[in-house]
Amino acid sequence: MYCCDGLRNDVSSAGERGIAILAYEVPEGVRFLLQSRGVAFEDEGKLRPFPIDVKINIASAGGVRFCPACGRKLQELVNESPEFFRDLANEHKKFIASMPGF
Repeated sequence: MYCCDGLRNDVSSAGERGIAILAYEVPEGVRFLLQSRGVAFEDEGKLRPFPIDVKINIASAGGVRFCPACGRKLQELVNESPEFFRDLANEHKKFIASMPGF
């Protein structure tokens, strides 16, 4: 399913603070985001009750077409295991839903 251990590690970091690869589904198929989180998904709710006088980048993301670790085209992986990546996109929905523009 994965091209290398680097991609497996990046995908397993979804929702955690730091860098992760997320899958999401669009009508054309499964696509991928490189997401950076300053705050873990599970900790976002802890920030809301308190007034914070600084801007915090909770999460930001941009599209990615190649594995950042080995360079393989991610679409090739989707073509080989479409159901696996659709399921992964479904798991990742919660990490993307709170981001504006997605």
